Amino acid sequence: MKKILGDFLTKIYKQALLISQAGYRAVPSRIQRVGARVISIGNITWGGTGKTPLAVMLSRELAAGGKKVAILTRGYGDDEVKELKKKLPQVPVVVGRDRVKTAKEAIEKYGAQVLILDDGFQHIRLHRDLDVVNINSTLPFGPGGLIPVGTLREPIEHLSRGHIFVLTKSDIGSKNVHWIRQRLQAIKPNAVIFEARHRPTRLFDARHNQTLELQEIRGKKVAVISGIGDPYSFEKTVENLGAEIVLAARFDDHHRYTESELKRFGGQCGELGVKDIVTTEKDFFRLEGLLKNKKLEKLQALNFFVLQIEFEMNDEEDFIRRCLNS
Repeated sequence: MKKILGDFLTKIYKQALLISQAGYRAVPSRIQRVGARVISIGNITWGGTGKTPLAVMLSRELAAGGKKVAILTRGYGDDEVKELKKKLPQVPVVVGRDRVKTAKEAIEKYGAQVLILDDGFQHIRLHRDLDVVNINSTLPFGPGGLIPVGTLREPIEHLSRGHIFVLTKSDIGSKNVHWIRQRLQAIKPNAVIFEARHRPTRLFDARHNQTLELQEIRGKKVAVISGIGDPYSFEKTVENLGAEIVLAARFDDHHRYTESELKRFGGQCGELGVKDIVTTEKDFFRLEGLLKNKKLEKLQALNFFVLQIEFEMNDEEDFIRRCLNS
């Protein structure tokens, strides 16, 4: 019965998607242009493809090159907005569901010349000059097909709309890279493909407000906690740094942690004799307030390390050039 219901809902979703997109093709004037270059960074699956790290890298490079850049985000979670603002203090981040409205605001208020449209592949109403599509190399097209049964937001064939494809986490998912390239080239023979990875750079010790070297967790037994789209890649990165994960607490993407959840997590760590916890930068924005909660006594004895990463791409110079000129 569950499968029948899932298949039925998937068909409804697909039909609604196709009708919506057909409407824009039938009436191109519905697609609105603005007075700035629009670069969309999106994906074809739910979460975990590295859109935010790529948006940070691209925005930073364009701003360093003298461009006035602004990021447009729908703001699914406060964590992403906070992360963008912290890492890019000089780049305006405009939040709102109406991308045309936020695009105009960024141009009028900040004089933006380049707009980075975060998670924009499915948002057709705003014309974009370049569609960059991230694909997670560890789980490229997700299990189960279209949502709600699977994680695909569109049929794979719709990748033909993309201009540039970035195979993220290509180090962890290296065994998949070749066939992903083949699949993309079958859909779009002239596909422009780059490879990228999330390179760990340092640890932030949240308890003592200091930065530590990555070897701090080497050889240690640790617990990890995350509410992100791809916990596997995060955990694999921690293991690659030489730590042994004895407890992995996984929550849904953008999960808002509660006192009871952290109390239970702290208790589990105590039972296992674990004192070192590793989490992600995105999760830290949602955990920070609770970590200071004196009621959570068992948490106070734990070390919380935030794994900081940089988005590293092969031939980054060519990618930036294409973003400005393609």
